[in-house]
Amino acid sequence: MSQPVTVRLPELAAEELRLIARREHRSISEIGARFIDEGLRQHRFPYIEFRSFNGERHACIKGALQVWQLIMVAKDYRGDVNKIAEHLDLKPEQVKAGLHYYENHSEEIDQALEENDLGYECLKQMLPNLQLSSVSVATETKADA
Repeated sequence: MSQPVTVRLPELAAEELRLIARREHRSISEIGARFIDEGLRQHRFPYIEFRSFNGERHACIKGALQVWQLIMVAKDYRGDVNKIAEHLDLKPEQVKAGLHYYENHSEEIDQALEENDLGYECLKQMLPNLQLSSVSVATETKADA
């Protein structure tokens, strides 16, 4: 359930908010609520930022990939932070931030993962000869260590 909140903005900020709302064909209230929500999430998860992709906003690891992409890799490594960090060339704390964000916003990230899977199905309809390839992740055994 949403709660009405009144906010006073400097004129320049209010005008910029109006311009964004007009450009995105949304209400000023919707854009303001989105910015506040994203700001609160960024405050709570310091390694997370929000960026636009094809008109949609997605949670991302600052300066890196989208959180859903990190989670896709994390599932292959069964959540092993160090292996995920090495694979994605990230710091372990960035990986932990993405995993923590996912714990708190799994519905949002799971939806992005589902949409990614649908992308292949749509491409397959357009390109019937398309084949999906996967790479298995080698696991280290005690003999290898």
